[in-house]
This record gives sequence, structure tokens and C-alpha cells, in this order.
Amino acid sequence: MTSAFRVLSGQRLVAECEPLPSAEVAYENDWLRIESDPALTTRVDLEEGHQIFLVGWVIGYQGPAGLCRLDDLSQWLRANATTDVDRWVDSLEGRFMVIGLDRDGSCRVRADRFGKLDVYVQDAHGGIALGSDLETLPMNPASAGFDQVGLAHTITYYGYRPPKKHTIYAGVSRLGIGQTAAVDRGSLKLDQRDFEPRKTLTEFGHEQLETYTDAFLGHLEAAGSAAGNLLYLSSGWDSTGILAGLIEVFGPSQVSGLIGRMLYSERSGECNKFEVERAQRFSRHYGVPLEVVDLDYARLGEEQFEQARPYLKKHHFYSFTGVNHFVFAEAANRRGAGEAVFAGEISDGAHNLGFSQYATIFHPSHDFREYADKMASYLFGPTFARRILGGDFEGDPIFTLFRSLDPNSQYDPPQASHEDRLRQLFQSFFLRNGRRPFWSGANVRALTPNGLDRYTSEMTSTYLGGTETSDPEELYSWYLHLYNSFHWQGATVATLQASADLHGLRAHLPFWDANLQSLLGVMPESAGRGLDFNRTKFPLKHMLENKLDYPMEFQTGPHAYTYDVQHDFNHNFELLYHSALAEGARALLGRREYHEVLSPDVFDLSYIDGLVESYLGGEPLAGLDRETLVAIYLICQIGWYS
Repeated sequence: MTSAFRVLSGQRLVAECEPLPSAEVAYENDWLRIESDPALTTRVDLEEGHQIFLVGWVIGYQGPAGLCRLDDLSQWLRANATTDVDRWVDSLEGRFMVIGLDRDGSCRVRADRFGKLDVYVQDAHGGIALGSDLETLPMNPASAGFDQVGLAHTITYYGYRPPKKHTIYAGVSRLGIGQTAAVDRGSLKLDQRDFEPRKTLTEFGHEQLETYTDAFLGHLEAAGSAAGNLLYLSSGWDSTGILAGLIEVFGPSQVSGLIGRMLYSERSGECNKFEVERAQRFSRHYGVPLEVVDLDYARLGEEQFEQARPYLKKHHFYSFTGVNHFVFAEAANRRGAGEAVFAGEISDGAHNLGFSQYATIFHPSHDFREYADKMASYLFGPTFARRILGGDFEGDPIFTLFRSLDPNSQYDPPQASHEDRLRQLFQSFFLRNGRRPFWSGANVRALTPNGLDRYTSEMTSTYLGGTETSDPEELYSWYLHLYNSFHWQGATVATLQASADLHGLRAHLPFWDANLQSLLGVMPESAGRGLDFNRTKFPLKHMLENKLDYPMEFQTGPHAYTYDVQHDFNHNFELLYHSALAEGARALLGRREYHEVLSPDVFDLSYIDGLVESYLGGEPLAGLDRETLVAIYLICQIGWYS
């Protein structure tokens, strides 16, 4: 069961399109049809013929005292909702989209404030269609060709999916963050609400730490279920923090865990044994059951892709993580109805800009590895930004150290104006896989010079407008806002909730709570994001140490994966060269079907063909060459609409 919906606007479109088999007609006239899954739709009739359709689920509303659980959504909508959806949608916490229908047959469509649920948009037969996935659209998604800029991001940036407003299809877009679709008699107007960044706090002390704890536990309480609470447990700070919080709120009898055993090849064996062993230790400590499921690419591989492919393709998810989340959702579904599902995703980005994995600089000292993560986040913080604007950043010892770690990488020279330099900083963060200031797009050989310019220009104008005039103290607010358009809706994060949808499960990401996001958006550099002595994820770890029953001593030793002790180990290398996928990957890439979708004007196909030749010849590719080949393989493996 998924949150299936579709809005058709236009006389010909309504007349010619058969209703979706996965939904029912909720409203129809000659010019408009609204279709949705009745089991996942809340409909409210307002005064004077106005109506509200909310598709998806809501756990509560944000009030003066924080998040309040909402057991009667219809009653709340009758009391608070209007067809001007921009006025109230951000008050609700959940995963949903809303249609505000006026009595004249026009409507306004909005997703939740973080865009957790996609709304696809297509011009079709003289009208407009909005749908929950590519297969709800009336025309073949590829009928207008392929979006080369969307493909460029999918192949060159970690996340394996275009940013929020894009798809890989030229004729299909998605509603962006803060964007509303005004639909009237076959016409479409997109209204964009401007983002208002906030400056960081001067202090982050007792009051803010208390607010963090209250918001975190309040979200768990509102989202949790009396029928049980299942946690995707990875053993890191995020998921075990949720574990401790769930036990605090519901008690151990109402909590259980699920973890995947990664078997990517016979030769590497269990490549996440450290996190499985630590998760089992947490399970014994708290007295909660823990189920271990196999993510078995050593023997299965193709079979797992075959099962997951329909949902991956219709959401243009191109990642191994999407398959893993599909396996998790199947296991969660077998447990029975009613359980709430929780996961710790997005915490890394929200707390420390993604630099929280102890993998920035490998070193025997784990304390130093954590501080190296802090050094990486410092390079995108306000102190270093001021050095960039002042022109003396290149002598910064942290920047010099990171450049020395990869001396073969190219870096762009800083442009002249303050505005251009800030723009370059945001481009480095969201459009460059190197994740270092001024790391050049020229390092990405998969794109032609024209392709790189086109990609950078379109992504900058579409998503980064306003960043060039921001104050350095507003950077964190901007980063968390833009994460919603980039990594957090990519195929390594959004697949978690989308795969749960397939089985009618509610998958909650507590760190995506609006109150937590608001607080972390203004959390200063001194709270673990810079060269201070506070730890990464400072408020989370402070809460665990001071507010909850949490065994801090468990978080020692290797972090999670084989590469923690064998630094040349790489998951993608095992999958592409030594898993059960390898033989099929060689046959698939050997057909070079990617030529059907990649334009030679944007992509350097001779370079990509050369990677394929090297792979077919058994050459062990590394670095960006390997990651580019993996992205090409995933697109070919999951496929596209032709």
C-alpha cells in the first residue's frame, strides 16, 4: 500500500485518462479529477463548498508547547485548515501532501514542509497532471526525452538521484521545498515561498540542550505506537540514541530492533560485523529483541534487485541502499500490523554537516578521527567563511592539511566578489563530491566542460539563489534548508520511507522533526561543528550522557565497517567485482545501453566507455573512476522508461 494520488487538470486530460487502479476518484468535474487511495486520505468538507484532501499520514501539530500528538486529524483540519494550504500545512508533522479545493474547481497542492512525499508534475494533452510517482502520470515519462542535468547530478554526486525539483526526464519535474502548485482549468502556476535564513545563536547552553531533549523525546512519544516500535538499528549514536529514547518513553517491552548483516562477497564475508556485534550488545543491555536479516549480495544480488526494481524505477532511485531498505521493509512487514518504524537517517547532516562518520582521516586514535570530522565541518562553517571573504583562507592550516591529503585533486581559484565566493562555497557543498571548499568540478571526468558548466549553472540558479548574499552566521540555517532538496531526498535516504510505504508502514526519522531542525539550524560552531572541544553531535551525546540510560562506554572500538580497520576496503568494489552481481554487471555494462540516455554534449562518453572497457578487462578501478562506474551500472541495472 502506498500513498497513491493523482490530480488531473484539463478537459481533454480528464476525459481521456482512465482512473488509477491503485486509487479511487475522490472528486471530479469536466476540468478536474482528484484520485487517491481512500485508506490513506483524509477528506474534510469546509464551508461554502471548499474541501481539503490530505494524502499520507500525520502524527501531530506544532503548538506553543512543542509537538502535540494528533489522534483526530479530521477534527483538527475542520478547525484549522483552509484551501490556502500555505497558511497551515507547516504546522503539521508527518509525511503527506495536501490538496485545497475551491468551489470553482481550482485547487492548490502542497507537500509537507520538508517534502518527504514527492509530487511529480507533467504537462500532458493540453493539461496538467500531478502524481505520487512516475507511473501515475498519464504520459510516458520519457516522451520528452531525458533531463541531462538531472542525470549529471545522479551520476556525479553521492545520493544517486536528482535534486528535489528535478527528475531524469525532461518532461517531468517535482514540487520543490516550499513550493505550491496552483491548478486551474488545465493551467499551472508554481508559487515559491522564499526561505528566511536565521543567524546562529551566540551561546548554546542549558536552555537549548533542554529544548533539544524535549523535542527529541516529544517526537518519539507522538510518533510511537502502542502496538510496538521497531527500530532499524545500526549501532551508531543516532539509532542507539533513538533506542534509548524509545525505552525511556515506552519501556523495553514495546521496543525491538532490526539490523542487516552485510554479505557483499564471499571473500569479504560480513563487512559490518562491528556494528552487528555492538547492536547485539545494546540489545542485551536493554533487554530488547534484535532480528538480524541478511543483505546477501554474495549469493543473491540479482534476485534482490529484481524484487525491488519496480519501486526503485518509478521513483528513479538508483542506489544499493534502496535495495537494502526494501529488504528491511519486507522484514518489518512480516512482524504484523500496527508497529511504528524508526530510523536514525539525516542525523549526520543535521548535526555536523555529514562529517560524523569517523572516516574523514583514518588514524589509530578514534578521538582524533572524530576531531578530523570536526575539522571537515569547520571548513564549511562561519569562521572559515569569513576567512574566505577576507581572502586569507588559503593559508589556513586545516584547509592546507585537507588539500595535502589528495594532492592530485584540482581546486578552483576564488572569484573576486564576496557574493561569488559564497556561491562557490555552496556549490562545493551541494554540487561537488569532493566536499571541500573550492574542490573543482573539473575533477569529475564524466562530464564534458560544457556539461559541467550547464550542470553548475542550472543547479545554482534553481536551488542556491539567495545564498550569495547570506551572512556567514546564516550558513547552518541554509545548509539544513538545502539538505531537503539534495541529500535527504536522495536514493540513500528517501528510499527508507518509500520502501516502508509499499507495506503500509509508517517509517519515522525523528531527527527530521521541525523543532529539532529549527534548533540545529541556529546551533553555533562552538557546539561541536568547529575547532572547539565539544564532540560531534554535541546535543545528542549530551542528552544520552545526562538525560537517558545510555552506556556511553559501548561506543568504543571500530565504528561499523571493515574499512574501519582495513582502510582500502570499499563496499562498491566488493559489489561490482566480487559479488553475485559481478557477472551480470559485466554483461549489462558491455551492452552500453547508457548511450540511450546520456548526451555526448554533457557526458564524456569516451571516458565512460573507457571505464567500462577497463572493468570488462578486470582492471580494479578506484576513486572517482570506480564511483562513476557504479553510478552508471545502477542506472542500467534499475532502468528507465524508454
